[in-house]
Amino acid sequence: MKMPSIDFRALFARVRASAAAAADERHQWLLSLMIIVLVNLVGLFLYFRLDLTANNAYSLSPVSRKIVSSLEEPLTIKVFFSNDLPAPYNAVSRYLSDLLEEYSQRANRNFRYEFIDVDKNRDAAADFGVHPVQIREIKNDRVSARNAYMGLAVVHGDLIETIPSITEPDGIEYRITTLMQKMNGKIDSLLRLDRPVNVTLYASSNLPISGMQNLTEKVRAVVVKANARNYGRLEFRHVDPGADRATLDLAETYGLPRLKWPAFSGVDGRAVAPGEGMLGVVLEYDGRFEAVQILARTIFGQYAVGGLEDLESRINAALDNLISINPAVGYITGHGERDIHNQRDGAAALRELVSDMYELKSIDLTKEEIPADIRTIIVNGPKNEFSDEELFKIDQFLMKGRSALFFVDSFSEIQPDGQNMFMREPVVLPVNTGIERLLGHYGVTVNRDIVLDERCYQASMRGMGEQSLYFAAMIGRDGLGESSVVTKYLKKIVFLKASSLSIAEGIRSETLVSSSDRAWLMKGRISFAPWSMAPPGAPQMGRFVLAAALGGDLTSYFAESGPPPAKAPAARGPVAGEDLLKRTVSPARVIVVGTSEITTPSVIDKEGKTPNAVLVHNMIDFLAGNYDMPEMRSKGLELNPLKDTSDGMRLALKIFNVAVLPLLVVLAGLLAWKRRSIRRKRVQAEFAPEVSNE
Repeated sequence: MKMPSIDFRALFARVRASAAAAADERHQWLLSLMIIVLVNLVGLFLYFRLDLTANNAYSLSPVSRKIVSSLEEPLTIKVFFSNDLPAPYNAVSRYLSDLLEEYSQRANRNFRYEFIDVDKNRDAAADFGVHPVQIREIKNDRVSARNAYMGLAVVHGDLIETIPSITEPDGIEYRITTLMQKMNGKIDSLLRLDRPVNVTLYASSNLPISGMQNLTEKVRAVVVKANARNYGRLEFRHVDPGADRATLDLAETYGLPRLKWPAFSGVDGRAVAPGEGMLGVVLEYDGRFEAVQILARTIFGQYAVGGLEDLESRINAALDNLISINPAVGYITGHGERDIHNQRDGAAALRELVSDMYELKSIDLTKEEIPADIRTIIVNGPKNEFSDEELFKIDQFLMKGRSALFFVDSFSEIQPDGQNMFMREPVVLPVNTGIERLLGHYGVTVNRDIVLDERCYQASMRGMGEQSLYFAAMIGRDGLGESSVVTKYLKKIVFLKASSLSIAEGIRSETLVSSSDRAWLMKGRISFAPWSMAPPGAPQMGRFVLAAALGGDLTSYFAESGPPPAKAPAARGPVAGEDLLKRTVSPARVIVVGTSEITTPSVIDKEGKTPNAVLVHNMIDFLAGNYDMPEMRSKGLELNPLKDTSDGMRLALKIFNVAVLPLLVVLAGLLAWKRRSIRRKRVQAEFAPEVSNE
């Protein structure tokens, strides 16, 4: 049998080629690894991010970049989040991490942040004022509640401020940035104080309620802790009203409860003598005060000491209000305006809403002038008439180039009283305050009507089913000004019992809010009973302006008539000055809204999550010159609906998603398979012709 010959030369050549190919593959692998490493190194220093969202929801706002890049003292953010959070809370932690990294990239060397392992440092979280919150968790097909840490603390200089609960990503940037801004202002305010802030515990030693044992020492310890974090500007003292009965009269002054009790036997059987007492903490400085309540009721309705667990944070909040770390905005009073302390139907929610950036300072025009340091005023729902002298104060304030926000009601709703009060409709009367004449001179007329809209809020009423509240207009994007920073980031708001506005020709103005084109006017006898309203025919319907902004040069309302008599001096010397500014010395800004209902707690929330709250805050920001805040505040609004489409468009989109998209995926797969088949045949034809021929 003849053995086949072996071509060793060809064999060695093939082995050498295989070795070279292996070496090339090894070199190629090393080269690829080096490229990956170099790309990552370059990415650490040269990178860019592209945010395609409408309002830059995943990018820092200009005001955030400005604040974090101009820190003059070290600022550290300590994040306390539990590790194994369920959905959707785990997304909050990821978003917060990305946001803080964005802050870090834009900040100077004074900014840093760190995530604390809260499972190992629970005491550290409590020291910084972060406590667990209760969340819902679905596990093993069961819904249960658990406690989790979801907060952060900001340490700036000697100050420590906390955001104890962050349960959703909406508004995180706004809360962090405004907190930084607030802390910067607080440091300056504290360092300017020429004497300590008195923190007084008014606690009667004879109060027969639970929690009084060692109360003075407990409160003192909290104040000492707060003092160390406020540059040593707090001074504690304890006053016993039981020993000094004259002190009890201060209860009404500070708004603290004054308690009385008859003789009775305590739970331990001891006799308790009748008496009076008071309990509370008061911060005082320069004739101003803020009260902090530490009296609570048990589930059995009995009084007891309460609220000590968060007393430090409440003392810090009271201190912020006391030393006025935020710029003041004048709130005009004296004419039946909505009370900023009324929680039911007043403007208390408005006061709390804007407290993160502004201090509402009450100004009674019947008794005082508008202070020189005020740059913006709010006139909110006056019911009584302004005198010419009071109108003159507002007019000359605007002539100095300042700004004003007017919420004007054309009608006042008076609730019935006496017998059968629940069976009678409220009486609606026209309101005449004189503000209408002032605004009319500037070019805006608040009409004597109520705008009703087919696009309105639908309420479920007992025994009547769904009822259209035509006076509660739902304003969509087509009714919100697209060019103004006040409204351009909003998508839907509600306007209650609003009057229409007429804008004079030639006035530099901008429509902020308008009704839909299916609105009409109610005139004459006004009634807000929904069953008494019915849409009219199409010819009577149209679109009406509900809120507008004016800007530029204005002419004084008193330019022709001169100052009112009460303003004229009784006697003049040989040298006289002009008491009247006939035109604005610099451009003024005015916003007029045809209702004050949108400032009540039924429409806005003090946390600022609803679009109406954002709208009102944006108006004040615009007038105060904070133009960058509206964009940041609008990120992740609670009510952010999609644009309404027709039934035909919705059907077309549904068919596209259900049928067309899967078909496109199949066609793309077939196309890829066909191209791969053609390529395979081409390779075979080039390198293995005998196989392709077969």
